[in-house]
Amino acid sequence: MNTQHLQYIVEIERTRSISQAAENMFIGQPNLSRILHDMEQALGFRIFERSTRGVRPTNRGTMFLQHAKSILRETDAIEALGPRRPVANRLRVSIPRSAAVLELTAQYLEGLSASEPLDVTIRECHARAALEMIAGGETEIGVIRYRSDYQDYFEDQTSTRGLSFELLRKHRYLVTMHKTHPLAGRRSLLSSDLEKLPEIVHGDALRAQGRAEHHRKIYSVDRMAQMELLQIIPEIYLLAPAMPADVLARWDAVQIPCMDNPFIYHDSLIFHRQYAMSEIEQGYVQYIRDHGTNP
Repeated sequence: MNTQHLQYIVEIERTRSISQAAENMFIGQPNLSRILHDMEQALGFRIFERSTRGVRPTNRGTMFLQHAKSILRETDAIEALGPRRPVANRLRVSIPRSAAVLELTAQYLEGLSASEPLDVTIRECHARAALEMIAGGETEIGVIRYRSDYQDYFEDQTSTRGLSFELLRKHRYLVTMHKTHPLAGRRSLLSSDLEKLPEIVHGDALRAQGRAEHHRKIYSVDRMAQMELLQIIPEIYLLAPAMPADVLARWDAVQIPCMDNPFIYHDSLIFHRQYAMSEIEQGYVQYIRDHGTNP
């Protein structure tokens, strides 16, 4: 039993399929079935049982998987103490919940050779979670978004973790609403125009203590849910970064600047200074630098 075999078993649990796990881990299905069989023989109990929906852990298998995941986490933590080593054809990134950053990532992936194997993980999360993921080895590259008044905090946090910190762009959020919204025809807005209107708030945001400024707020971290809410609830709006034109068209949405919005947001690129990136990772970083910066 070795950590590679444990990774195979954890992937079987995640996918609920031996064939899908074999494909994801770039191993032949017969080989993976043999590894699972040998491991079960050595342990003296079955880790998985078959069902109409694939495979699922047995009671003892569930306990085994908990220990296996703990071992893998500890192994990652130990490896993170030294220089990181790239994995060919793997890209693991943390990005903000942003249609624009996700589109850039998709465009980069679309431009890669279709004949080469590819293993990509995209984690949409807030900036502090991205720092922890990179420090813990869950991802290697991050784009983080934060308010400008937290610049010193994130510079300090990245320096403490040995991360490179590179400012990409500065921007203000725009008022986002459905094209049938009563204010959708305005060229610009003021905060006073929005005072009595319901608002969609990013679920990552800290809720204000005491009475809310608006009489209705809906918290959501899911971008699709946010856009659906814009479609359904009259007069609702969302403060969001500039979205690509095709995304706005897809959801019949418009974006309007709020002239007295005081908050400036920064997008920054972070990654480990010690980490020697693979060719795919280097290409992604350069693509984000070239396309994700201020005009």
